[in-house]
Amino acid sequence: MKDETQIRVEAEREGDPRIDLAVERTRLAWERTQLAWIRTVFGLIVAGIALDRGFVALHQARLDTNEAWVKNGHLAGLIMTISGTLLMVIATTYYTRRMVELNRLMNKSRVILDPGLILSLIITVVGILVIYFMLID
Repeated sequence: MKDETQIRVEAEREGDPRIDLAVERTRLAWERTQLAWIRTVFGLIVAGIALDRGFVALHQARLDTNEAWVKNGHLAGLIMTISGTLLMVIATTYYTRRMVELNRLMNKSRVILDPGLILSLIITVVGILVIYFMLID
């Protein structure tokens, strides 16, 4: 009975296209997962901004009528934005490690610059900038 390593070596030697297809399916699955994380994080960051700005507007309206509220919305918005940004960093790190591992398995040394990774980095930078502006406000 052959083990998995022997089957893989024989398949690679014979140029079995199933291996390339399996690798491509895996790569696409990881990319879909990364894009889902981007969507989730983007929602968290936008919700954090909306919560922060919404409570600021409510607080200002209440001040005008002498019924001031406590500004807990700022803290909640900041926490959501920080959580989203940290989640994006973790998801991007995991995604990059898996793609590097997959490339190493297939003996490829190409740099991974796909749309998911680029978008992840942009969302991370935007999240950091939003956190900065929320803290100085």
